[in-house]
Amino acid sequence: MVKILGILDLLAAILLIGIASGVGIPTYVLIFISVCLFFKACVFIYDIGGITDLGIAILIVLSIFLIIPSWILFIVAAFIGFKGMMSLFA
Repeated sequence: MVKILGILDLLAAILLIGIASGVGIPTYVLIFISVCLFFKACVFIYDIGGITDLGIAILIVLSIFLIIPSWILFIVAAFIGFKGMMSLFA
């Protein structure tokens, strides 16, 4: 189960890198990953990882409507990617 959640974090990191690079990602993919992260955050809301997932889900949804600087997206992608790698190898 933890490995599946780690893969979800890695998908979010790849998605954020794609958004920062200007790759045309379909809106339904952005919404699906952000909804999955939101539900994951609701399960682990009392943990720092849940708060992180909630913030990243909000950031992905905001990136649909706003232009977020790419350096912010790269930093957040590195953070969630590291979190996903640690979950994957735990």
